[in-house]
Amino acid sequence: MMRFSEIEKRDLLKAWVVISLAVAIAQLGGTTFILPLMVRVFVIYALTVGISLLAHEVLGHKFLAQRFGLFAEFRADDLLLLLALATSFLGFVFIIPGAVVISGITRIDTFGKVAAAGPVVNIILAFLFSALHRAGVSLTFPPVGIDLIALSYGINAWFALFNLIPFGLWDGAKVFAWDKRVWFILVLISAFLFLGVL
Repeated sequence: MMRFSEIEKRDLLKAWVVISLAVAIAQLGGTTFILPLMVRVFVIYALTVGISLLAHEVLGHKFLAQRFGLFAEFRADDLLLLLALATSFLGFVFIIPGAVVISGITRIDTFGKVAAAGPVVNIILAFLFSALHRAGVSLTFPPVGIDLIALSYGINAWFALFNLIPFGLWDGAKVFAWDKRVWFILVLISAFLFLGVL
């Protein structure tokens, strides 16, 4: 069973709300502030972008790290959250809300597996939503007319691919350092999902 501190719960909630709001503002062009419309769009992205992000961090990184017996807690980055809000008014969002802080890692393979777990969760979710979408299942949020199933598929495919960038602090750099074959396979699957091939 995963363990959560009060600080972590607060940071997860803060990241979920701020990122969902930032994406909603960006999608509305940064200038539309009709409250009922903003609330509807915020809910749409809280249920898609926000949940996909939390799944990546919690069901991916945190879950596997704790299974390895390591300390793992999500910490929001207030500066990056403010940057996400600021860029949203320009029509795009810089989505790096924070990270799961992990300590106790001594092996590069453990580090690589924990890093890979986040994109793997998004790949699994993308496959799930893709299957539902191809089966004709839809969940449209009135009156905006956005299909949450199709949107969730695209978001998870993009999250997986984006996080596998093999540079800097991205998950991809850690996976690449651990096992280049695993990295290549995950990138290939993510790219096929993103392009709608799978």
